[in-house]
Amino acid sequence: MNATPWDNSRPAQGSDIRFFIDSADRSAAEPWLQIGMFSGLTTNPQLMREAGQKISDIESIYTWARAAGAREVCFQAWGETTDEQYRSAMEIREIAPGATIKVPCTVTGAQTISRLRDQDIPVLLTAVYSAKQALIGSALGVKYIAPYFNRMFRAGLDGTEEIEHMVRAIPQDGSGPMIMAASIKSAKHLVTLTDIGVRTFTVSPNVLDDLFTDDLTAKAVADFEGFMLDVR
Repeated sequence: MNATPWDNSRPAQGSDIRFFIDSADRSAAEPWLQIGMFSGLTTNPQLMREAGQKISDIESIYTWARAAGAREVCFQAWGETTDEQYRSAMEIREIAPGATIKVPCTVTGAQTISRLRDQDIPVLLTAVYSAKQALIGSALGVKYIAPYFNRMFRAGLDGTEEIEHMVRAIPQDGSGPMIMAASIKSAKHLVTLTDIGVRTFTVSPNVLDDLFTDDLTAKAVADFEGFMLDVR
C-alpha cells in the first residue's frame, strides 16, 4: 500500500518538520507519542533523574517508547574517558538495540563517536552551544547535532544567530547531520527556529501543550459543535 502524508510509517523527508519528545517520564510522554506525529523520544541523565529512572530502567523506557510509536529513542552515554563512554554506549545498545546514542561535544566525546561511527551506530552530538561545535559534528558524521537554544541565551549568547550559522553551514535537506534544536521553552521558540531553517526539534511535554493551545481555535471548535446541533 502506498504511503499517504498521514502514514506514520512514511520516512521523513528533508523538508519535513520533525518533533521528538524530551522526557523520560512515561506518564507525560506516552500520550503524546500515541498521537502519531512524533519521530521519537530523547532522554538525558537529568531527565531520567527527574522521572525517578535509573540506568537499569533504560530497557523499559526503550520498550514503552517504541510501543507507543517512537521510531527513535535516544540515550546519553556516560564516562570520563573514551573507553568508559564507549562501554556505556555499548551497554545501552545491548538493552536498547536500536537506540541512538547521545555523546557530548568534547575531545573524549569525539573519540567515542568515531568508534561508534565505525559500527554504524547513530549518534546525537549533545551539549552544543556554538556554531563551531556543529562543524565538529558534521566532520564526525553524526546523525543529529543538538544546540541548547534557551541555555545559550542564559549564558549570554545569541542562540538564534549561532543556530542560524549552523543551518547555513550544514544544509538541512537530509544529506548530512540534522540540527535538532533542544532547550526549547515555548512554541514561539519553535517558530523562530523554523524561520531560520531548523527542521528537527526535541521539546518537553509542557511545550507541546503550548504548541497545541490556541484560544481562537478552541472558540471556533466550540462554535462548530454548536452549529452541528442545528444540522443533525
